[in-house]
Amino acid sequence: MNENKTDQKVEFRGGQFAALIPFIIFIVITITLSFMRAANLNMMIAAGLIGLMVGMFFAKKPSKYWEVILEGLGSKVGMTAVLIWLIVGIFGGILKTGHIVEGLVWLSSILGVRGAAFTVITFVASAIFAVSTGTGFGTIATMGFIMYPAGLLMGANPIYLAGAILSGAAFGDNMAPVSDTTIISATSQLYTKKDGTADIGGVVRTRAKYAIIAGIISIILYAIVGGTSSPTVATIEANEILSSYTYPLGLLLLIPTAIVIFLAIKGKGIFISLTIGIFTAIIIGISAGLFNFSDLVRLENGNVLGAIPDGIGGMTTVSILLMVVVAMGQLLVKSGTMESTVDWLNNRVIKTPRGADLSIFTLTTVFSILIAAINTIAIICAAPFVNAIGSKNHIHPYRRANLLDAASCSFPFFVPYGGCVLLLIGTMQTVSTTYSFVTPLDPFSLFFSVFYGWMIWIVMLIASVSGWGREFEGKDGERVVSTNGNKVPNEAL
Repeated sequence: MNENKTDQKVEFRGGQFAALIPFIIFIVITITLSFMRAANLNMMIAAGLIGLMVGMFFAKKPSKYWEVILEGLGSKVGMTAVLIWLIVGIFGGILKTGHIVEGLVWLSSILGVRGAAFTVITFVASAIFAVSTGTGFGTIATMGFIMYPAGLLMGANPIYLAGAILSGAAFGDNMAPVSDTTIISATSQLYTKKDGTADIGGVVRTRAKYAIIAGIISIILYAIVGGTSSPTVATIEANEILSSYTYPLGLLLLIPTAIVIFLAIKGKGIFISLTIGIFTAIIIGISAGLFNFSDLVRLENGNVLGAIPDGIGGMTTVSILLMVVVAMGQLLVKSGTMESTVDWLNNRVIKTPRGADLSIFTLTTVFSILIAAINTIAIICAAPFVNAIGSKNHIHPYRRANLLDAASCSFPFFVPYGGCVLLLIGTMQTVSTTYSFVTPLDPFSLFFSVFYGWMIWIVMLIASVSGWGREFEGKDGERVVSTNGNKVPNEAL
């Protein structure tokens, strides 16, 4: 057995830590792009490939090096996430085509909310949309075009209104079973059910308590500071803006959203849940006249267009990027770098389960600050280390996934160079060409306005220190709770 293990190991000139070279090149280029406000997924893919090509020159056996990379590209963890993402792309595309956002705006206008109340509604509506579609970026872009100008007209504070949009996107990214961060945080921790699928529903169930507390605190804070006494323009203009988005039937698409969430939490599996949700959304959307079949897919001048191909296209690039980064992670495993790093942490830093939690949370936070352009990439980069640390210390995969996801749904949503903040600022610039009263904000002004991002980070930090919600992995994968949360129970040893 040892000979087989040695044969599978990839060796590097200069020692096993040379396996970090592709990873370091990728990180440096990505961080540079972030600070230059030029985050680009295609360039990130190129950065990963450049790193892998440079790393080959340090491998003692280049053929073995590329064999390990190909093994990583085809890993079940990566391919599971890619397939889920592609199906999620279809689901999200259908919901957006069905005017679900306009339905939420219509409901807000009917309720007659103003000022801080509108800021609260913006947070809730953004959260609902993000949970429905699983896309933080899509939520920011969509709500930035609709809720931001409307909120200014309704007397909302511009800075906290923008923060509410970012907070809602962060909440959905954190909680949605169909969110890319939820999918990666769950599948990367290698917890599978008997049918071989990642137990995403179980992960969502266990993190709900943290997200709900952070969400409630955020609502209270937006209710306190979210309004202004001096609306920028007359209420009549506000009503004209809102009337252009009145589409109450869009609220019907909350039904397939609820079905997907319910089935996922009930443990039916994300593939089954999404498939049922997609067909339900199509039936409801066509029956209610929200869209025609041609809006979903059609042939136009030799091109295939519509919500379905657009949804797939929106997920393709990030899926390729995921595969490249997973391949780099495979090098860390096969070189022994991962094992050596975790052993060092256990011997020098991690002495207790609390130490394991804090190490996981701190590591993910650092990655999230460095790679704030796209929080999914921060999760992908941190996930192999989190998995290794958690497994070594018997921390249950649910717990690992929750720590991993919470940290990635915090800083990337409010640091000035983060992709989410830059996207919202860019959306404001576009909207300002249509509505003269919209003035793009300084990205630095949003740092303390994204309450959910801060609250979920603080809540999970407290959970890491106190042991609240900490669970261990038993010998057969079962969840084990210790009477002393800072001591590994015998069932997990």
